[in-house]
This record gives sequence, C-alpha cells and structure tokens, in this order.
Amino acid sequence: MARVRGDTSTGDLFGEGTYFPVRAPIDLPKSMDMKRNLATAMAEAIRMSGFRTPVVAALMTEILGDDEVTPAQLYAYTSEARTTHTISIIRFKAFVRATQCFWLWDHLLQDEGCIVLQGEEALLAEATLKEKQAQRLLAEAKAAREAAPITTEFRVPRARRA
Repeated sequence: MARVRGDTSTGDLFGEGTYFPVRAPIDLPKSMDMKRNLATAMAEAIRMSGFRTPVVAALMTEILGDDEVTPAQLYAYTSEARTTHTISIIRFKAFVRATQCFWLWDHLLQDEGCIVLQGEEALLAEATLKEKQAQRLLAEAKAAREAAPITTEFRVPRARRA
C-alpha cells in the first residue's frame, strides 16, 4: 500500500511567519531600463496627483525656492524616449512632495531590497519588532529558569577553624 503524502501547499499555521514583506536586492537592470522605469513611474504619479504638469512644475519651483522647474523639464523627465534627461535627487524629492505620491520612494528603492514604510506603517513595524524581541527574551528567560530551578534549600557555610 502506498504512503499518503501530506499537503505540501498549505503553510504551517503555527510556524513563525514574516510580519512584513521582505525584499532582497536584485541584479541592477541596465541604466536605460532604470531611466525608462523611473520616467514611467513619474508620469503615472502626475496622472495620479490630479495636477497638470505645469502645476506640478510650479509646486516644485515653490518647494525648491531658487531652483526653477519648467514644464518642459518635467516633460523631459517623464518621457521614456528622452534618456539624456535624468532628475536629480533634490528635484525628485520636490517632485514626490508636489505630487504627494510617496510610493515613488518605494518604487525607486525596491531594486535595492528596501521597503519604505511611512507614518503608521513604520510605527506598526517597530511595535511588531519589539513584540518579537520581547517574546524571544521571555523564551530565553524561561529556558534559563528551567535549566537552574530555584530551590528552597540554602547552604550553610562551614565555620572556619582557627
């Protein structure tokens, strides 16, 4: 009679799981792919923001102060065909703030294995980590207690002989 194998597709309900998604760094794509990928994400952010490109450019200029951003520059940054125009990190930060699309940070860093958590997500992650550390410490304390149980017997020191 053949042995019946257990279900391999169901996870262990009592096993220790991952609390938050974990990413590993991947091989870097070609520079042209990175530029095209960022340009596509920025174009999507402009669409999602509900602002037109000139408004986003004006908001970026206001955020940056002395550094003026024109709509033509934004069109160049968001064009997949114009690979010679890449945005600086300072301007990218202003772009994220102007569009209020903070998911762009996560999109930018996902190839490095990073996950960007913001606000309540970050606090929840920190709280979960602290709970996990507390559980580990309690387990270590329990193991130490079991290894050396407390007894009620006391050793009486011997009197010294003169």
